[in-house]
Amino acid sequence: MTAPASTDARRAFSVAVFARRGGPDGRLLVIHHRRLDTWLPVGGELDPGETPLDAARRELREETGLTGVFPALAGAVSGTPDGYLGYEEHQAGSKGLHMNFVFVADVADDAEVTPNHEFSDFRWVDAAALEALAAPENVHQLGRMALAARPR
Repeated sequence: MTAPASTDARRAFSVAVFARRGGPDGRLLVIHHRRLDTWLPVGGELDPGETPLDAARRELREETGLTGVFPALAGAVSGTPDGYLGYEEHQAGSKGLHMNFVFVADVADDAEVTPNHEFSDFRWVDAAALEALAAPENVHQLGRMALAARPR
């Protein structure tokens, strides 16, 4: 008997990082992803042996030159990595199913973004600008969570 095609599809663990200036209710960094032609948070796949938090720190640094503090969040379950907001899954074309761990990181208000080749533009957005972005709905939803997240 042949297994359903969905069990044969590639799966990848990935992270998304909402870099935040000004703490809760501040502004979030979003990038315009060249290949996908949409607004997203910084992110990418986990490397072998990396934890999701390690990958989040690496992706933030590699894609933007930024370092951030991943705060322990109020209401987080014991054992949850610092800065962890939630989890979502999405299809990523030939890359298969991305199982995506989402984080928030606080960065210095004067930190400068050093763009890499993956994005053509970036913006720091407040809640109203976030809602106006041409982005997937989960980016709006998770972005609202990132803006509202309070440290423990």
